[in-house]
Amino acid sequence: MSLESKTKSNQQAFNKILIILPRQLGDILLGSSLAFAARSAFPQCQISWVSHPMGRQLLEGHPALNDVLYHPVWKSKPLSTWLKSPLHTIRELINHWRSEILFFRKLRTAKFELVLDAICTPKTALMSFITGARHRHGLATRWNRNWAYTWLCDASQWQKKYAAQARLELLAPVLGLESVSHPHRDWLDSWMPVTLKMKERVDGIVADLNLAPQKFVILSPTSRRPLRQWPGSSFVQLAESLIAEDGMKICWFWGPGEYDFTLELHHALQERLKLRNIDINASCLPPLLSLGEAACMSGLSAVWIGNTNGLSHVAVAGGARTVQIFGPTSHESWTHPDRSKHIPVQRDTGCVRCESNTCRTGTHECMKLLNVEDVLLAVRKLKMAFGH
Repeated sequence: MSLESKTKSNQQAFNKILIILPRQLGDILLGSSLAFAARSAFPQCQISWVSHPMGRQLLEGHPALNDVLYHPVWKSKPLSTWLKSPLHTIRELINHWRSEILFFRKLRTAKFELVLDAICTPKTALMSFITGARHRHGLATRWNRNWAYTWLCDASQWQKKYAAQARLELLAPVLGLESVSHPHRDWLDSWMPVTLKMKERVDGIVADLNLAPQKFVILSPTSRRPLRQWPGSSFVQLAESLIAEDGMKICWFWGPGEYDFTLELHHALQERLKLRNIDINASCLPPLLSLGEAACMSGLSAVWIGNTNGLSHVAVAGGARTVQIFGPTSHESWTHPDRSKHIPVQRDTGCVRCESNTCRTGTHECMKLLNVEDVLLAVRKLKMAFGH
């Protein structure tokens, strides 16, 4: 049977599809490609998604989904908590186990016909198997997970492809190799829920900070993994140049637990501006934003600049032009392929692209030796292309 005829038969067969991609925020955003592609192929199908509660901001109201199943997450307790209130903690643990059992029962009784596991951890492999779906697509990883799937995708080359496009390979047996190799562009665009209330709050913040649309640059200097973080001093130096030489204002983005670090960079920049007799209000630190608000504000900026983090994908979803900074990871998998709007900056010599979460040399040279001038050049290229 040809891929085309196989696709047509599957379009008639699949009535219920489950996508499993519980975390992280950036992965969930980029995983939207699976939902959009499945919805395009099976317009009448019921499509569900398994997520951790963290994904609620991104998945509630998603136009390609019918339902989101939130997997209960147990937050480990320190020994002191167990010793201080053992009965209460044990009750919490029992309630969590009960929630887990109910969750897996729901997966079993839902009668999914196709499961797309885009992360393939031991837990998600178990989820896939328990559904009892006739078609369970996963990634070829290790024996303790591979057993759970009926078809395995070779993900060995995924680092060379944009993550949103690479994950479409899980649909290759259904849509055909040609469709996933040359996908519709709108499949690769992330969807971000932005409400009128969010827009109004962002408009108020922009007004309070005296920011003019397209006249300010957003800097996102943090990362969940320290190894992927460009030095704070480099961000400050970059910001000073953008203010003094390009006449831009700087807006620092931060997330939960990142305020103190970002505030330190904000103050360091203001001190440097003082020395040059430049208005210190050229550096702005907004309040904590929701993901939708961050997307909305990113879209108002001239350029969004930052490390490879969740907010970079939020910025892309918000329509922003981005310059993304890379060290140990391959930029192809994390930067949107539209190079007219999204430019990755990465050293092409020395220790780089090790794909590790720990520095094997102890030097962190992939980030520390990345020149401010290289990032500045990419920013100016985007600004010039769009007439700013």
